[in-house]
Amino acid sequence: MIRAGYIALRTGRAVILRDLSRVLLEELEADCPLPGDPSRPVAGLAVEEPLKGWLGPDEAAVTGRKTLDDDFLEAVAAGGSPAVVWRSGAAVPPAVTEKMSALGLALLVLPPDVPLRRLQAALSGGDDLLLLSHGAGRTLLEGTGGETSVAETVARISGLLGRPVVVEDPVGRLISGAPGPREENRLWGLLEDLALRASRSSSVDETRRERRDRYARLPDGYLSVPVERWRVEDREFFWTPIGTGAPAGYLWVDLEGEALRPEDVVHLYWARRVLESELSKDRVRLETELGVRGDFVDDLTNGHYGSVNLLLQRAGYLGADLANGALVLIVDIDDFARYLERRKPREPAIQELKRRLAEAVRMQTRQLFSNFLLGPRSDNVIVFLGSSEDTPPEDLPEKAQLLAKGVQRYVKGLLPDLTISVGIGRNKRDPALLPDAYSEAEVALEIGHRIHGPSSVSTFEGTGTYKLLFRVFQENPEELVAFYEETLEPVVRYDSRYSTELVQTLVTYLGNDASTVKTAADLFAHRHTIRYRLDRVGELTGLDVDKSEDRERLTLGIKAMQLLGRVPEKPTSFADR
Repeated sequence: MIRAGYIALRTGRAVILRDLSRVLLEELEADCPLPGDPSRPVAGLAVEEPLKGWLGPDEAAVTGRKTLDDDFLEAVAAGGSPAVVWRSGAAVPPAVTEKMSALGLALLVLPPDVPLRRLQAALSGGDDLLLLSHGAGRTLLEGTGGETSVAETVARISGLLGRPVVVEDPVGRLISGAPGPREENRLWGLLEDLALRASRSSSVDETRRERRDRYARLPDGYLSVPVERWRVEDREFFWTPIGTGAPAGYLWVDLEGEALRPEDVVHLYWARRVLESELSKDRVRLETELGVRGDFVDDLTNGHYGSVNLLLQRAGYLGADLANGALVLIVDIDDFARYLERRKPREPAIQELKRRLAEAVRMQTRQLFSNFLLGPRSDNVIVFLGSSEDTPPEDLPEKAQLLAKGVQRYVKGLLPDLTISVGIGRNKRDPALLPDAYSEAEVALEIGHRIHGPSSVSTFEGTGTYKLLFRVFQENPEELVAFYEETLEPVVRYDSRYSTELVQTLVTYLGNDASTVKTAADLFAHRHTIRYRLDRVGELTGLDVDKSEDRERLTLGIKAMQLLGRVPEKPTSFADR
């Protein structure tokens, strides 16, 4: 409350000019053309009035004058004031800054549309929130210019709040917590047990998320922190995003049995800012590492790695032992071009999405494999899975499929707008054959996507004769098209024209080892109807389904149809026999 033109910063205590300037700059978007003496004490703010004695020693003068004339500035300096807070939208004349510099005065320019009550709210100090704010800032910023880790910063935040905290990264990994080690952190244990992640809000029903007021504010409202509250199993969980825009992570706070206090809001304000800086440093390190890994994977898959010894040395430098070869797994975003066309995200958002996918794959891989090498490329992530003491070579294929399913489940929760497909090659025990291992995974991925559509998981060994036809398609697509036209094309054209189900019937029949009875049961049709449809297929193609050689040609024709993408509007999957 303003009394006699005076706004008390606090009772019996003073701040220094540096802290006053920082508050006005950060909270009220002020400007500071002239810093003055940053160490000078400021006892309060005095609003100019036509009264004698309106300005006291060590009080900053607040004025809305149109101009700052020499007489006014000299009077302010003579009264022992360290600074002038000028509420004006005008440019500061050079003569004014020269005069104030000569008088030793600081100048802070405040937008004229900022009400005085906002100034009071930002600087009033009945509960010493200003000193608390800058004390918290100094505590958390201490050492951040050096090698301060996220863990050290989190420990400081927990100490200031007096509560357990946990930091989650953008892809849902709990990366740090305090106080105490992970095993003793109650909040960490609950988040793990209930599988709660701020990055995957779909894990909590909409009705259990607090949406009425997602901001924690100081009583005067000049400072607020976004806070979301979730109710799960009769417990409440609180988190705040770290940074602005796309979150750099999330800070969970244990508020069991307590509400946020004004001082907590101040501490969370600084915690978000300092953690953003620390996580950004980690992100730079991660992106640099991923770049190096991506370059290595590019060289390896293209066969440009030099000697095998050099390949193994580079892999070892990146933490992987590929001396006994590896199995390659490719994680690919389905229809990524269509997603970009539909959403039209900006480049930073695209890169963030790719980074989150790479980190998600890395996190899931670590849970199953101790020896692996991961590298991002465009819209996919390539993983070389090597054998180790806990994963012998014979276990690699099975664990690779477990990894594929785990990554798909995780990405579905993390990035619900996207689906991913996975291609898995064979384990190559000779490191010189690693480019071939990659080629096999790439073939499996492409065939799986063409045959099964999005969200497929395909292995090279499971592609059967598809891989032979696919190689024909790669080397001589006209030959595959010609074969399709000689076999299934008339049937597809007939189905399209008359809305019949000849292709579906043929696929089901061949998949049931030429059993009319099983086919009729699967399609809920009479066996005579099935027989009629198969005879019609024979008339259209000139191939008799009762002859083994013709059935084989029809089987390959179906596979050629699927690889060429000529399947009916409602395709039926055809398992390799």
